[in-house]
Amino acid sequence: MALSAPPSQEQPSGKKFGYHLAAAVRSINWTYGIFWSISASPRPGHSSVLTWKDGFYNGEIKTRKITGSTTPEFTPDERVMHRSKQLRQLYESLLPGNSDQRARRCAASLSPEDLGDGEWYYTISMTYKFHLNQGLPGKSFASNQYVWLCNAQNASTRTFPRALLAKTIVCIPFMGGVLELGTLDQEADGGSDRRATIRPSCASVPQSPGAGALSIMRICA
Repeated sequence: MALSAPPSQEQPSGKKFGYHLAAAVRSINWTYGIFWSISASPRPGHSSVLTWKDGFYNGEIKTRKITGSTTPEFTPDERVMHRSKQLRQLYESLLPGNSDQRARRCAASLSPEDLGDGEWYYTISMTYKFHLNQGLPGKSFASNQYVWLCNAQNASTRTFPRALLAKTIVCIPFMGGVLELGTLDQEADGGSDRRATIRPSCASVPQSPGAGALSIMRICA
């Protein structure tokens, strides 16, 4: 059985979705948010995979660096958004054979040594891919259930291969993909009310069919 997005759903894209993702993460004061999107396998006959589509980092910043001496001072909101972009550009600059000039400029201003543990965790997450029933995003997508993992730092690598710093992870089937949110704090599952709170809300963003009927899969490591 291959991973596939329901034909009636559109994958989110563009800055507008990024702003709503950031608003959702900041509204609950969690450390990060990631949207995992369906990507076709390059090999015929193989199932599709969930890959990084967009993300927002809301955690501690170890070293603040801004490219260019003429760059205007950021507001607190702009600074947080800018850091997420810097981390993405740094990741792209480290990819083999990357010739993107903007990514190289970012690498010159922000190096791996400038990152704190939370920033490293977020950046490394960009390298992951998940097949059907693999990892929390794959299990959430396959079962159409939202998955709440507590004590994530103690989870087996089979359950959560990125187990390192995050203590609470929630994955929610959303718009033909999976929305993952994580925090360095221990958070109890708040049920449907909490799920409604952390969904990005926008009149122009369609909700998943049957979203109100999503059941819960709790995992406590």
